[in-house]
Amino acid sequence: MFETVTFCIKTIHRPRCCAALIRSIHKHYGDNRPRIHVLDDGKPELRFSVNCPDEATMVDRLIETEFDIGLSAGRNQLLDLGDSPIAVFADDDHLITERTRLPDLVRKLNEHHDLDLLAGLSNNQERPKLLRVDGKRLRIPHGHYKQRGSIRWCHYVGNCFVAYRDILQAIRWDESLKVEEHWDFFWRCKIAGVNVACDVSHSFKHEHIDPPGYQRRRPGFQQAALRKHGLERVIWR
Repeated sequence: MFETVTFCIKTIHRPRCCAALIRSIHKHYGDNRPRIHVLDDGKPELRFSVNCPDEATMVDRLIETEFDIGLSAGRNQLLDLGDSPIAVFADDDHLITERTRLPDLVRKLNEHHDLDLLAGLSNNQERPKLLRVDGKRLRIPHGHYKQRGSIRWCHYVGNCFVAYRDILQAIRWDESLKVEEHWDFFWRCKIAGVNVACDVSHSFKHEHIDPPGYQRRRPGFQQAALRKHGLERVIWR
């Protein structure tokens, strides 16, 4: 996978989570691992390289930026600074396990002409979802519109997926949104006709840990994302 796949990790103030993810990639894939690129925009004393120097030597590229450029900007930089045709994205508090089977996930992406982005499950959560607008409301219910074996074609998946780099670069993440960026990204994927799916036979382990001072939902970013699409609410069902 080294020549064709890059594992992209955006981290901030969760250095030990990031280190555990990197160790899990090396443990399960060894010489057949993907390249590993990490972007860290944390405070100097909380940086991954400072707190986990051994694991920092296990990455192929470490990008340290000014403080708090945001999740969307960090992911976009990871896209732009890599050159492999396939990128893997997973939050830094995920882990590779024997159920991830990343080489098979990449193989399935390549084998299906109607796939641009293929996710695994995050634990047994973040199952495939649909996106539809109902008046001024965006609804995100569980479901899929096509199935082939364990693959479910849908509109919305969790943040542990493989995808073609050029497709991701065409969509990109909205850098004005530090949070509430996920549904915005996949809504724009749907509008653009990106083929999104989830293979429910693959999974990443997820043990969520909030970074210090992190706020999961910030009303200002939520309202900005809603206004951008002419919406009033997002309903998760």
